Amino acid sequence: NRLLEHILIFHFRGFHPQARYFDIQRKEPGENRYIGFHQTDPSSAIQIAHSDFRISTNYESTMIGHGVYFARSMEGTERKANRHGAYICAEIDMGEVLKLDPEQRNLYRGKNDWWDTHDTAYFCHTDQRLDEFCVKSRSQILNWIIVIEKEFDTKVETYGLDKEFNDTSCWCI
Repeated sequence: NRLLEHILIFHFRGFHPQARYFDIQRKEPGENRYIGFHQTDPSSAIQIAHSDFRISTNYESTMIGHGVYFARSMEGTERKANRHGAYICAEIDMGEVLKLDPEQRNLYRGKNDWWDTHDTAYFCHTDQRLDEFCVKSRSQILNWIIVIEKEFDTKVETYGLDKEFNDTSCWCI
């Protein structure tokens, strides 16, 4: 997905790839999409690549309820992630969104009460850079791309992928 690649290449640090969700939301079915960022460790990222995202249900890590958590930017994942070394950029179908303000954020901790009426819970932090959202279903994650930091991925150098090239010809024809 070239859009996700573009975001990861050109907007890796210190940039919100889009406005806050509630400033751009769309109500048309299938058009309510948003970009989310997730950070984890490389082995978990590989598991996600081979299977799928897992729904968080641990009380301590579910501030706005059960689900798969995303931030608005790569930078936004830094203080929230429990594990580090791999980034995921994803296109999300937001569906019906529950807006949570700071005084409401712990009302849903460790619960899935909002699942009956909403697809996504979006926490509007007092510092916009720290907004996060949680989707109730893996099926809402439409496309995603994973980047593993260089120090965790020895295959990059082994296969010469750390060198830029402008021709993919292999001269076999």
